[in-house]
Amino acid sequence: MSIRTHASPCGCHDSWQETQPAEGRLEHLRRVVEHAAHSLPVQGPLGVFVHYNTLRSLQHRRFEDAVIEGGDLFKAEPFLSEEAYQTERSRQRILDEDIDAVLSREPDADILPGRLTRRELRRVMLAPGMRRVNGINISWQLEEGGWLDAFRSDLPEPSATALRRDSPSALWDACMARVKPRPAPPPAMPKRPRDVVLAQHGIDMDALIHPPLIRLTGAYLDQGIAYWPMPHRDKGLLRAARKIMPQAFAIFPAHLSGVRAEFLRQEAANLDAGTVVLEALEQLAVPLGQWEEFVTEELLALRGWAGMIRMLEADVTLAPHDRVRCSLMEFLALRLTYTVAALKDISGDTAAWRTTQLPVPRFDPLTHVARMFDVVQLLGISSSELVAFTDEDLARLGQEILACHETERRRLLHLAYERRHERRVLIPLARHRSMPRVFPSSNRLVAQVVFCIDEREESIRRALEEVDPSIETVGVAGFFGVAINYAGIDDPGGVSLCPVVVDPQHSVREVPVEDDAHLQKQRQGLRRAWAGVVRNGFISSRSLVRGWISTACLGFLSLFPLALRVLTPLAYGRFIKWLNRAFLPEPRTEFAFMSDDAASRGATTGLMSGFTTEEQAECVYEVLGPAGLHKGHARLVVILGHGSTSLNNPYESAYCCQACGGHTGAPNARLFALIANRPAVREALRAKGVVIPEDTWFLGGYHDTCNEDIHFFDTDLLPETHHGDLARVHQSLDKARTLNAHERSRRFEAAGHDITPESSLRHVQERAEHIGEPRPEYGHCTNAVTFVGRREITKGLFMDRRAFLASYDATKDPTNEALAQVVGAALPVCYNINLDYYFSAVDNDVYGSGTKLPHNINGLVGVMNGYQSDLRTGLPAQAVEIHEPVRMLFIVETTPERLMSVIKADSELNEIVCNQWIRLATMDPDDGHVEVYRDGVFKRFEGNEEPLPVASSSMAWYRGKMEHLPLARIDPRAA
Repeated sequence: MSIRTHASPCGCHDSWQETQPAEGRLEHLRRVVEHAAHSLPVQGPLGVFVHYNTLRSLQHRRFEDAVIEGGDLFKAEPFLSEEAYQTERSRQRILDEDIDAVLSREPDADILPGRLTRRELRRVMLAPGMRRVNGINISWQLEEGGWLDAFRSDLPEPSATALRRDSPSALWDACMARVKPRPAPPPAMPKRPRDVVLAQHGIDMDALIHPPLIRLTGAYLDQGIAYWPMPHRDKGLLRAARKIMPQAFAIFPAHLSGVRAEFLRQEAANLDAGTVVLEALEQLAVPLGQWEEFVTEELLALRGWAGMIRMLEADVTLAPHDRVRCSLMEFLALRLTYTVAALKDISGDTAAWRTTQLPVPRFDPLTHVARMFDVVQLLGISSSELVAFTDEDLARLGQEILACHETERRRLLHLAYERRHERRVLIPLARHRSMPRVFPSSNRLVAQVVFCIDEREESIRRALEEVDPSIETVGVAGFFGVAINYAGIDDPGGVSLCPVVVDPQHSVREVPVEDDAHLQKQRQGLRRAWAGVVRNGFISSRSLVRGWISTACLGFLSLFPLALRVLTPLAYGRFIKWLNRAFLPEPRTEFAFMSDDAASRGATTGLMSGFTTEEQAECVYEVLGPAGLHKGHARLVVILGHGSTSLNNPYESAYCCQACGGHTGAPNARLFALIANRPAVREALRAKGVVIPEDTWFLGGYHDTCNEDIHFFDTDLLPETHHGDLARVHQSLDKARTLNAHERSRRFEAAGHDITPESSLRHVQERAEHIGEPRPEYGHCTNAVTFVGRREITKGLFMDRRAFLASYDATKDPTNEALAQVVGAALPVCYNINLDYYFSAVDNDVYGSGTKLPHNINGLVGVMNGYQSDLRTGLPAQAVEIHEPVRMLFIVETTPERLMSVIKADSELNEIVCNQWIRLATMDPDDGHVEVYRDGVFKRFEGNEEPLPVASSSMAWYRGKMEHLPLARIDPRAA
């Protein structure tokens, strides 16, 4: 292995600097850093964990191209492994007809005229598929693996027949004689100094630079975990580091001793971050035209921390407590300062790395021969036929084999994988729609329950309609049309409860009712006293004398609650809640949400305190109108927000309502009900065509998707005439949540197959309270479908908690205004959730955060592996281990023309759809025929090969099964 160094053609490394004045270079640098930041994660701190498209910066590219480009950029996998797809093929999750259909949409060409086409070649390379050749196992396969003893056992029958009189050794010899081994690729040019230093000196510069950089950045962003806060944080990250690190007793690791002098020089000259970066680029001899590539590579080397800095720079309010000033330029300046110092110490020259060529990794020239050997077997080409090939024929065949490399095969297999999923959904769905309704309609429903569109609510909605067919469920975005900045009675500040793309303009505060104001004062006093006790204990454990005393006196006593928490988590959790109720006053509360004058606009926050009556009516209309709830409402309409609570779970926010910015939707549900009950709002709604009966009452509620608790708000305001209605709904919801817990428990191995519904409810409640449970719930790990349409289309259909269900009635939307509202709210939320799970599943080490076991929370902003690593982004392995990584299948009950008029009117939606980051289909509201969007046009969907099983209940269909299940029709008469 050799490393070659070449002199710069111009004899110096800094002539590029003379091409622009200093001001122009600095402005160019700012644009470079801004553009490089687009490749960084856009994941905020843990408390506001919101799902997003991991490759959002490549959203302007077609999905298939973007995931491959992203794989090259981040050194990640674009699809599942080829072995994983072949495993799915072996269990009929991918059918050969799916592969044929995918290949029929690919360009074709003659390879061996009259004998072999590109599609035929790729067909055998995908099914039965290629054996893995990794470049270093060929000799072993020839000598010990049996390659020369017998042909492949899975050859197609015609191929096996054609090779019956030939031998593997003869075919291998023919390949060796005719196929020229490919030469090794040329040496590569380095992208970072680290690449050269590692090759020349065996020293990983990242291992030197990252530890101090992580410590400094982590201390700077700390949100109150550290006992001693980092000094000088008000001066910014760079200046704080320059004042702290050069102190007399600071210890620098090997090869970084020069950092002290450099920090002192920068501080003495009062250099800002941009100037420091410009100096570093000059010392590292990075040409102006390569700044962006170099800066991007350096930032991606520690992309979790760099991304967090970027997010807090863009929106400092994302920080839960200490909102320090963040700057990606300062982070880059700090990184390059360490880089230059390390390079000087190790190499003595900061510019030579630019002209050094790196050797390629180990390369086996027989790799191409081995692949040809595999392919000719699949094609049934004998050794004599191979020898007789012309050089041109053999060259064409070799080029086509190279073109269908492993990544290309995985791409094609993934498309086949998604095609079968698509057909397993669309065919049964269309068949179910054409059949008579399972549940007969009634003159007036007992109740209507409005859920979030979240796919985790699909199962409880189905269970509720099974136990009480007189209750109708509705699905809308979980912020229920009220985008608010909300603060509860115990909250120090407000949070945004709306999708992240929405900027709330109204503030709503929870306040105690006038008669209970004294209880709120007592509550605040007790909470303040308890906070003092906790804070004192926190400080004591970190001091010399008090730490010893507290450990000796209280350490033994803490053993008992810890044992109870581990051995009986549910009982312990209930005991703690009982203590809170017993000793912490709970005042009755109400919402301050009224605003009737312009003076309500706050001069400091820019938020309006509450809503005017007209705004309230508009919020209610934006939910009821698109859902088709114009009239005929039930006597009781429950608005059920959702969230998730679990113990010792840094990803808790990811399990909450994504339409509420990673928070619970309970305040939104409560507020919507309060607004909808106002006579003035109902009067304004009549003018919009929504007529709510006088005896209809809206009631807010909350569903915890982890422990299955359901609570109602403001029941003291409920008229006595509706107490019976609430009792029936409460009883039905109680049965439904028990059945929902049972359906969820089928995925948990610890629950067992024979668990009863009542025991399963206790099981999921225990999981939520257990401090050592890495899977309190599986979250969105089953997401795969979004259906936008009338509930009657999917009612009675088992969708295995895999479908987001948004209510929309195209027959009551002649102007497409409601369609634009529903699609505009549902598509971005569902698409981002889906792709976060996709990328975390296909490469959990790079796009995800790996296993939870070594995770440590750092400063309340993110998790690290152990005590010192990059911030992990994406989802942990425990959240995606049963996920099928397919793009969201978005089905809308409308016509293609109406849907595309809405899509094309929104630039982001148009980009998502046209670049195929989702799969799109429509279902005609009149006759139910389905059309699928492919390559820019809609094509009528055909086929009926997938069955629609019928079961007497959901439990009868899923019981005893853990895998993903196909759609099934639930008909009680089937028993």
